[in-house]
Amino acid sequence: MAAFEGFSKFLISEREGIRNIEAGNMILGYEFYCQYPNYRGTFLSCIESFEISVDEKRIPENSVYFKLNGKQFLLSQLKDLYAEYWFILDKAGILILQEGGLHPGIHSVSIEMKHRIPYTGYFGQYMVVDSKSTKMLVAKEDIDE
Repeated sequence: MAAFEGFSKFLISEREGIRNIEAGNMILGYEFYCQYPNYRGTFLSCIESFEISVDEKRIPENSVYFKLNGKQFLLSQLKDLYAEYWFILDKAGILILQEGGLHPGIHSVSIEMKHRIPYTGYFGQYMVVDSKSTKMLVAKEDIDE
């Protein structure tokens, strides 16, 4: 595994923070954003693993939706999305289903992603990059800001 620490700093976007998601008067979960941590974009099928922890608690894969290009996918679907492209300047929404969402304040968010670099496929071997990032994101009390 190759590790490019310089690009990992872009993985979690701090600008938007983290916010609870409501349906009616019920909080279904919360959302934050991330960017592809490389100097070129990639197809979602090149993501070999995508693990998230919030406040040092690992989030189950079936509770996470990956939102990109106006579409929403379960993490288990990413391996089949060979035509869905993640451009480096596009932010993907990470929606986590958790009844009640998060309380207002600062939350530690971590992502560990392994992704195959498609243009490195020589003799059937691809370079796989291991990107890791942890950032403190602020959840505001007013979710309609």
